[in-house]
Amino acid sequence: MSKNYFLNSPHNPDVLFLRDELHKALAQQEFIVEIPVTEDEIIEIKEDNSKAKLKKAFIQELNYSDNKSKVEKIWKIDLEKDIPGISTSGGTPECAILVLQKYESSYRLSIILIELKSSIDNEKLKNIRKKFSCAMSRIYMLLVLNNHLNLTKGYSEEEIYIDFKGILFYKENNLKGEYDREFYQIFNNPNLSGLLTCETILRNDVIKVKCFQQPHNLEQEIRINLQSLLSK
Repeated sequence: MSKNYFLNSPHNPDVLFLRDELHKALAQQEFIVEIPVTEDEIIEIKEDNSKAKLKKAFIQELNYSDNKSKVEKIWKIDLEKDIPGISTSGGTPECAILVLQKYESSYRLSIILIELKSSIDNEKLKNIRKKFSCAMSRIYMLLVLNNHLNLTKGYSEEEIYIDFKGILFYKENNLKGEYDREFYQIFNNPNLSGLLTCETILRNDVIKVKCFQQPHNLEQEIRINLQSLLSK
């Protein structure tokens, strides 16, 4: 027997709300997983390609805080998980890490899109830009499914600012000549960071990109603190 879902029903709290049921289904599929904000917890990102030279990235020290903010919640979204009607074919980063930071009078939700590459070249940078664009549009749609005014969340009625960040972990740099102008400026910045324009479902967006090259003494993995991903 089919179930009836409701978008809203103020006079009957016992009905099945579509938003709530979708949240439950995505959690059961482990598409969205809440990560404990503790010092010992580590987020692991894998590259399943057997030929990859960079197979894993580990994000550690998740309970980051400073004199302005504190990390309160973290979620990991498995963008590559095959869920009919929700997943995309190929054009996506490995995952997204959502970090909710509390400031004195507001919140910031940093949406960190993570891409692992054994090597980068001119053509791969084009694909990375497309992946970031695709992921940003998907995240926009997922965010509006969440009831941020829910009193049980702890941040009801609070101002929440969205900040996209693109993180590229790579092992070998095979870039030649003056490739994509924006990426060229990023890779020629001493901090390997800069702004990248991405076309999304809403508009031409700008995402902050940071690149991290794998140390040569490590064969297949890279480790990094959450603070390094959140910093400007």
